[in-house]
Amino acid sequence: MLVAQPWSYTRAVSTAEDNPNPPRRRGRPPKTLPQGADVRASLVDAAAAEIREAGWFATSTNRIAARAGLSSGAFYNYFSDKVDVLLAVYERWVADEWAMVRSVFSEPSTGQRQRIGRLVPMLIEHHTTWSRLRHALAVLARDDERVRAARLQSRMAQIEQVVRLTGRRGSARLRTAVAIRLMMFEAVADSVAAGDAAVMGLDRRALSEDLATSLLALLGPEPDRG
Repeated sequence: MLVAQPWSYTRAVSTAEDNPNPPRRRGRPPKTLPQGADVRASLVDAAAAEIREAGWFATSTNRIAARAGLSSGAFYNYFSDKVDVLLAVYERWVADEWAMVRSVFSEPSTGQRQRIGRLVPMLIEHHTTWSRLRHALAVLARDDERVRAARLQSRMAQIEQVVRLTGRRGSARLRTAVAIRLMMFEAVADSVAAGDAAVMGLDRRALSEDLATSLLALLGPEPDRG
């Protein structure tokens, strides 16, 4: 569910010196490719699109590079392998999710119940839109230590962020209560995203309302404004 972003996979990119006497070419000028961080962002964009459309296991580094307009070899200037770029997509997914949380909790004219009631369906939809990413993370975390570590670090960071939202002192008991609700939320949201909840005949709106009630009980009537 709610997650933070405590890791980074950005790599430095060296730039070749310009040729002082470049050869002249006739006709249409060559396409200018983005440099450095822009290339990396293009690869993350391409990977995100591939994962959403085809799924993690149906794509490849060659397809990701081609979608970004790059050669297959250029991919490895920015990422060590397909898992590496997956974690970059996950990092972006986390940032988007917390942007939703910040946006909703920054609304001064609505009460806590209304904020949470609006936020929960947004977060479930975020999981649904990225259901193939969520599935890949769950499967890979079983055997890939990088994925497992990234998810665990995010969960620990999200616990601290939600504790701050409660406005209460972060005791061990409070952290445990937060962790339970966050893991429950994540499991339910991923179940809805995968279609399991619908197969079981569970109503999505009712699930959202129950999750909102649970979060409201945890966070209290108003968030910390400090």
